Amino acid sequence: MTELLVGAALAAAALVFVLLPLLNGEGVLTAARAGREHAVDAQHRAGAIQALREIEFDRATGKLSDQDYAQLKSAYTAKAIVELRAADAAAEATVDPAEALVRAARARAVGCGSCGEVPPEADAVYCSGCGHYLRGWCGQCGEAITGAGARFCAACGWRVAA
Repeated sequence: MTELLVGAALAAAALVFVLLPLLNGEGVLTAARAGREHAVDAQHRAGAIQALREIEFDRATGKLSDQDYAQLKSAYTAKAIVELRAADAAAEATVDPAEALVRAARARAVGCGSCGEVPPEADAVYCSGCGHYLRGWCGQCGEAITGAGARFCAACGWRVAA
């Protein structure tokens, strides 16, 4: 009987813990607020671009003269360029950690000397595209290991992985 009461109390506590943010309205309001802020930010960024679209439409429908169109286009084009560059800089500043690791791994990858293909395996001995031996380097002196199946470095005699 005691076990049943303890289990019921734990279940009730877990239920309150899970439902508390919904009862307070924190989770729903935070998501809605974040969505609104993102939409306002997107509208603010696209202000000059949207204005360019509108003046193109106004010129096509005959609401703008060629002189007004040229003046407005030059002004809004400069603003759009500034907005797009700022958006690109913000996107580059917030690099996903996983994407940074992928970029670093690709930078370290060594391609085949014969066909140029980068093998998908980091520890590949032979190229998966053409079968050519992939060069390695000595862990002691850094000399290139060019012989297929070499067990020792020709420069310093250090044992290398087969």
